[in-house]
Amino acid sequence: MRKVIRNIILVFNICVALALLASYLVSEVNPVKFWIPSVLGLAFPYLLLINVLFVFFWMFFKRQFILISAVCIVIGMHINTSYFQFLPRHTARKEGIKVLSYNVQNFYSYLEKKKDNDAIIDFIAAQKANIICLQETKLQKEGDLNPIKLKSMFPGIKHCQLAHQSKWGGPVTFTSYPIVSMGEIRFEDTKNMVIFTNIKIGNDTVRVYNCHLQSFGINTSAYSVIDDPGLDSQKMKEMRTIASKLKWGNIYRAKQVVKLSGHIAACPYSVIVCGDFNDTPISFTYGEISAKLKDSFVESGSGVSNTYRGKLPQNRIDYIFHSKHFKAYNYTRHKVEFSDHYPISTFLVQKKK
Repeated sequence: MRKVIRNIILVFNICVALALLASYLVSEVNPVKFWIPSVLGLAFPYLLLINVLFVFFWMFFKRQFILISAVCIVIGMHINTSYFQFLPRHTARKEGIKVLSYNVQNFYSYLEKKKDNDAIIDFIAAQKANIICLQETKLQKEGDLNPIKLKSMFPGIKHCQLAHQSKWGGPVTFTSYPIVSMGEIRFEDTKNMVIFTNIKIGNDTVRVYNCHLQSFGINTSAYSVIDDPGLDSQKMKEMRTIASKLKWGNIYRAKQVVKLSGHIAACPYSVIVCGDFNDTPISFTYGEISAKLKDSFVESGSGVSNTYRGKLPQNRIDYIFHSKHFKAYNYTRHKVEFSDHYPISTFLVQKKK
């Protein structure tokens, strides 16, 4: 009987190890062509954790089986660093161009069900950032959320660009640097969008992309499938709805990121790419953008930087990428609970040419 149980555990270990290996390939598979592997990207941290636990388990029971999970973990070490940074570099410096990115959820916390515009504005002002990229920003013609008044409340900020996305508001970019020109990238069949702002930093023109890509659109009621185990006709219906939203969320987002990455590739300037990408570091979305750009968390972050604070899955879905012309320092995830996202910031220093 003991041998049967051990073999069942061994088979489960092999399956989880193979799933972890498969998740490493997710960034290479465009969900438009085949969407199912993209789900493995969401499961990656859990697959990795289970494999780590198996390493310790076999250490006490059957040491030769340690290699099953250990080898799979080592194979993906370069990928694992996009999730975890335990040996950070370039973290002490606090000078250069400070960049802040924050999905402010319309200045309203739907998790706490209260309006938090004053707290959010005070937080942003205290950061004294040179470039501020906000998403889901529903501004007003009058009052505190008027863009002109907001601009005056942020130290050093002199210019802004905004765009209307939907009833949920749109992206807004504030900057202390002069704006040379600006534009928008809109997508078919969705209200998500990207704005880009060409700014003058010294003698250089730098393009700032402020992105808000397609979400899964899974509302809180659907999480009853997770919170309340068991199956009935209603649960099956909810599971089918979630599966459909996972499918189309991945497909729409893949189309958007292909268009965005093409736009970035054609840009004649160094770029800073910020925003809510609604996808994890193990995804086609992340692979497309990080292929030619640096991830400020990987370059100068530490620990784990989950930026989404809603219900499962909590994950890193907000990013600050940059051209190799910059070096990132002191990446920070700010644990302020005013939105369903945590704000992130970093300092960028231009490398000498």
